[in-house]
Amino acid sequence: MKLMQQITADTLQTQTFILDDGSSFVIQLYFIPMQYCWIIKSLTYNNFTLQGYRITVSGNILHQYRNQIPFGIACLSKANRDPSQQQDFSSGAAQLYVLNSSEVTTYNEILTGVVSV
Repeated sequence: MKLMQQITADTLQTQTFILDDGSSFVIQLYFIPMQYCWIIKSLTYNNFTLQGYRITVSGNILHQYRNQIPFGIACLSKANRDPSQQQDFSSGAAQLYVLNSSEVTTYNEILTGVVSV
């Protein structure tokens, strides 16, 4: 797991993250004050695009896309609550981590109880 360290308290921000295999994805994060939430406004990896996805505390918020992309994103929170304040990521109250393909597989095995060979 690699911490996404560049996240600030800006309400709209775009980040590019380099994966272990040298490829990259671009993520645009947006804070919606009226709904007290952070969303992935867009995430683009090769031909895969995700838009308007709410960030919640999860071992892999992209779990349902594990067969389409070789990475995941975990959201962890010190208070065990979804990030709902504009400064949650910049203050360290919540963190986003990029999971590599092996960590995505391990997370899936934990959820399903089925070990892949």
